[in-house]
Amino acid sequence: MSQCILPLAEIEISAWPEQNFLFGLLLMQETGEDWIMNQFIQLRGAHYMRPQYGAVDFSVTFYPYGIHQLTPNLFDFCPFINKYTLPRSFVAGNYGRFHEFVRLALDNGYYLSTFLDQFFREDRNGQYGFRHPNFIYGYDDAEESVYLADNFERGKYGRKKITYSQLDRAFELVPGDLWEVSVFLYKVVPYRHSFYTPYIKEQIADYLNPGEGICYFNRTVCQNPSYHGEDYTNEVFFGIECYQLLLHYLNSVSLGDSQYPDKDWRSFVVLVDHKHLMVQRYEYMTKHGVMSENKYLYEALVGLEKDCMIAQNMFIKYTVTEDEKILQRLIQRIKEISEKDICCMEQFADNIL
Repeated sequence: MSQCILPLAEIEISAWPEQNFLFGLLLMQETGEDWIMNQFIQLRGAHYMRPQYGAVDFSVTFYPYGIHQLTPNLFDFCPFINKYTLPRSFVAGNYGRFHEFVRLALDNGYYLSTFLDQFFREDRNGQYGFRHPNFIYGYDDAEESVYLADNFERGKYGRKKITYSQLDRAFELVPGDLWEVSVFLYKVVPYRHSFYTPYIKEQIADYLNPGEGICYFNRTVCQNPSYHGEDYTNEVFFGIECYQLLLHYLNSVSLGDSQYPDKDWRSFVVLVDHKHLMVQRYEYMTKHGVMSENKYLYEALVGLEKDCMIAQNMFIKYTVTEDEKILQRLIQRIKEISEKDICCMEQFADNIL
């Protein structure tokens, strides 16, 4: 009997599990916070439709993104992480049960993630068919269980414990032709990051005026940011443009347009996370003497985070009440937040030493 639970820090953001898991790893490292504060200013929004599969998606996330199955993603670029990818068939063919592979990986200091059927979640009530990537950071032989991290039942990032038999079944239930190369291992490696102040100004400029330069990362994955083909359509937005996407979304929901999911609040949570990190970044940079203190800017940043929290709660309230008046008020609030965001970002850049 043995146990191995790899360290994972508590975090203060909640929107996307890949981003949150990475933060949990980095905050355990001596200069991990320095690296976090040096990134995560740019945003990327997308509206995706694939009619033959009934797939419609709308999302805003930090950029570069951490989206699980896309390669390269943020884990590939993070200097604190070595990432390794294996085919599911390789793991299944060499280990009788998935939890045996998991135990071996964890014992050697590797965190894991892969797609699992989510029947074990409380909100699934044992029903099969919904697959989602989960991160695995520990096991306990005495309880015959593994420890997972993801956005579970209530949509908020958290942790969950399931049995070996549930894990094995959840791995087996993912069809072999879906996400075949999708067993990921992550090893935290020594790295010392030195905060680079000019990079903050560059990111803010890119946030306020997206598209003026060429983003090789995004173009490598999606050469044409607005693709309209027979198989799927995809529109991409960056930085301040993401407010346009949010307004498109709210207006489409108001009109009952089926081209958007009607009750998806994740992107509103991202706004809260983004503004929370901007407040933290101001505190970090003034503490380290690379930014001049400005109480009016600080109050504006804190106020912007509160405005985004109100917007998030308004949309969640709409998903319960379906009150059209809430949507119309929210549309106006998003327009106001967009204007405040531009002012805050411009002032932030001006106060960098």
